[in-house]
Amino acid sequence: MPRKKSPPAAATRAGSDRRVLRHDDVMAAAARPDPELQRRSQLLWEERAPATRGPKAALAPDDVVQAAIAIADAEGLGAVTMHAVAARVGFTTMALYRYFPNKETLLDAVIDAGTGRPPAFRSPRDDWRSEVARWSHAKRRMLCARPWLAELPFVAAPHGPNWLLWLEALANSFTRTGLEPADVGQMISVIDGYTRGASDTAVSLARAEARGVSAAEWAAGVGADLGRAIGDPRFPCFAAIITTPASGTPKSLEESFDFGLQRVLDGIGLYIAEVTAAGTAR
Repeated sequence: MPRKKSPPAAATRAGSDRRVLRHDDVMAAAARPDPELQRRSQLLWEERAPATRGPKAALAPDDVVQAAIAIADAEGLGAVTMHAVAARVGFTTMALYRYFPNKETLLDAVIDAGTGRPPAFRSPRDDWRSEVARWSHAKRRMLCARPWLAELPFVAAPHGPNWLLWLEALANSFTRTGLEPADVGQMISVIDGYTRGASDTAVSLARAEARGVSAAEWAAGVGADLGRAIGDPRFPCFAAIITTPASGTPKSLEESFDFGLQRVLDGIGLYIAEVTAAGTAR
């Protein structure tokens, strides 16, 4: 039985983070693109309107995308089907295939549009640390606002312009520090990785609330599971954490997120200072 080909590193969904993207990987994948992914990428980056003569079509590609997003917001990504979207816009399913040849190409566009754009830089510009913190909080809000983005499978898929705009904004802020491009790439991985990982709990709550579960019910369920550590000899350290009274007012999910983010930024700041000092010493 032949082995399945592994997707190129540059073609994995951004949220998977299964391996580090290296320069050689990206260039190799660009030189030998998968035909199916290349077509999906082309549809995602280029104009989708069909080249037809006559009056303007009553249905635009963005109408289809926004209808699909509305379904995902209300019922989750699994509810987005060509039939459901067609019913929402009041057209036949076949009409949608003029713009999106299959469900995968529609989901590509839905994911990119649902991701939105990063916050614009302020004028005058803030310092790099403030900009990066603002970026991270904005991405966390986006993930919580669209918890269905967390439902994405770890499969090969093209990346759209909005995804790249988020990376460009973060790269722009770090480039101002004087770091070399390779270091900037590492910092992007650190911040994006922290933002996604530290948002898991908040995204879980958002997904629960989207399904009609109250915050109190969600917290009770999570608390019951965590409480299983108490008295279990396998979890002595964690049991000590949850049974020791907290000093001061307990932190909210957002405050806990920011606490961790500031510690990450502390470490990055130290690294930038070391690199700057080493460069000056030369």
